[in-house]
Amino acid sequence: MKCQETVLIIEAEASVGRFIKDALETEGKKVLLASTAQQGLQYLQSLRIDIIFTELKLPDGDGLTVIRTAQQVHPNIASVVITGFGTLESAIEAMRLGVCDYITKPFSRPQVTKALHSAINLTKLSTFPKWENVSLPDSGKSINRTLVAKSSTMREVIAQGKKFSQMDIPVLIQGENGVGKKTLARLIHRHSPFSDGPYIHINCAIIESTERFNKQGVGILNRLLQTDSVENAQKTTLFLEDIDQLPRLEQRQLLMMLKEGLVRAPWAPLSKVNAIRLITSTAIDLKSAVLQDEFHRSLYDNLNILPILVPPLRERREDIIPLTIQILEQLCQVWNCNFAECRGRISKEMWEMLYEYSWPGNVHELTSVLSRVLLTGDSAEAAKLLKQANPMIQNEEMISVPFIGDLKQMERHMVSEVVKRCGGNKAAAARTLGMHRRTLYRMLYNERENLESRQSIGLEQ
Repeated sequence: MKCQETVLIIEAEASVGRFIKDALETEGKKVLLASTAQQGLQYLQSLRIDIIFTELKLPDGDGLTVIRTAQQVHPNIASVVITGFGTLESAIEAMRLGVCDYITKPFSRPQVTKALHSAINLTKLSTFPKWENVSLPDSGKSINRTLVAKSSTMREVIAQGKKFSQMDIPVLIQGENGVGKKTLARLIHRHSPFSDGPYIHINCAIIESTERFNKQGVGILNRLLQTDSVENAQKTTLFLEDIDQLPRLEQRQLLMMLKEGLVRAPWAPLSKVNAIRLITSTAIDLKSAVLQDEFHRSLYDNLNILPILVPPLRERREDIIPLTIQILEQLCQVWNCNFAECRGRISKEMWEMLYEYSWPGNVHELTSVLSRVLLTGDSAEAAKLLKQANPMIQNEEMISVPFIGDLKQMERHMVSEVVKRCGGNKAAAARTLGMHRRTLYRMLYNERENLESRQSIGLEQ
């Protein structure tokens, strides 16, 4: 018997919510209606939800945040964003989250029905076992699903990925944000003996907030250890994105899984038949994080057997032009527009700037820039902004450090100066300094506290 899809609507305007509810019930769907983000999250946490229609601006939050949480709780969930006004930034972010439709008020019943059918098609593209509530889907209209490898360095990265995919050893993918680590993880899965099994993608950066919402306090990895999960798992691949953000308790849990053979590894001869294949990624230097006591030493040693370093765009400029063409093609598919016309919006000056720019945000930043050019049709302004942007500190620039006070004061002054040079981007500053983000945040926090203390006793004016 075919299961009836359950649709959750989160809409602050009662009349709009009822309009959508009536349209969906006419299609034979079970519909739940919430008026706030909190109420919607309660439904998501307690019930199985297949599709979510959410307002972008809610009284107590925003729809995109709700979607991120929903994807952690229900991996196959399909999302539709509804809003009274659309912005470029929200449209791009919605697209990155895999939202299948983005409709602007006022909309008609056929538009609601069309969005529903798009969502249903999306949920049918992949199937997961009973314990799917810890994974994320890889389906729907999205961008950057394949790696471009014109440069020798990226060809080597892909060759490594295919080689490592055949080994029952954890793989650690390293590289800056936006270089394609998630795509490489998918490539490893597709070429592995586990390719026909479930692929579980967990973003470690949002595990902690998800667990705070979970009243039972059951961690994501704990769910994987449940008897009805692991024992019945067949050829499962677990991808832990941003492993450096995994909470300490979960780090110890993962280490235990490795030692007890619940995760496949050659040094665990008693590994269970259905043990999980592990892939992890990080945007920081994990070795430095270990030395600064920011990451578990034993876990690092277990993960760092087969490391792959994905280089940033500025170190593989041969890939920029073909990657730009690929992204343009995919954006045209998403927005149903003519590729030749879209490509014609990129001026000669823009092509030159695309090649010369340092791309600190890598593929994510390139995608955002191209999206803006296609939507506004103004490549000259985009090229001008790229020319003016200088997020990286150049070698010839000097930082003046006052040789007064103790070494800690000098360090804090230097960190503050680097943050300023990076335009306030603390993540970029941490990369420039080669330190963990948490260390940089702690130094800045201590500096602020120290300054406030000195001001309170009249030492600083």
